[in-house]
Amino acid sequence: MVPTALTLLWLAVPAAAQSHATTLGCGSGKLVLSIRYAVANARGNNWAFDTYARTVRVWRKAPGRFCAASTYDGSFTTIAGTSPAGRTTIPAGIRGSLSGQSTTTFGGAQRPGLAARGNLGLKDFQCTSADTKGQCAGTYDWLSAFFTSKDDFKSFKYVRYQFTYHATEGGKGTWSDRLVGGKYRSSGDIRALKKK
Repeated sequence: MVPTALTLLWLAVPAAAQSHATTLGCGSGKLVLSIRYAVANARGNNWAFDTYARTVRVWRKAPGRFCAASTYDGSFTTIAGTSPAGRTTIPAGIRGSLSGQSTTTFGGAQRPGLAARGNLGLKDFQCTSADTKGQCAGTYDWLSAFFTSKDDFKSFKYVRYQFTYHATEGGKGTWSDRLVGGKYRSSGDIRALKKK
């Protein structure tokens, strides 16, 4: 059974995808991929499970060279342990909103015969608190699904990255993670509410 919040998020995916027409720094080129999908039970960080709608648009910049722009909108639920900034411990169950965007460049070749536009549906990553980020049973990788690379995408590079998490239930605070001048920077934190 799909939770109500995820169902509402899923219904909003097409509208969200249409509102993000910007290239997020990719600039010009031929648009070769424009997809959207919903994600459930993802472990986007070591401290939370994420549920979100994602759009991915890819432009061919030159033969074998691509730029991808992604947007993310959804929610998170904390896992008991260390807070995102590492300043305190947080309980499981703090909920909140998340939003983000990323721009990446990579080399490779587009897989032939695949639909390059549309809604891919729901991707359940099936993460548990015992899993390592990116290694859950159902993790979906759009890059290897639509592109091939002779060097296992060693040229893949983030050129823009920004995510913001804001606690709305059972906790407080805002935590941001972003790429600034080629280095990852974070600010703020998510904390538990003080007991009365």
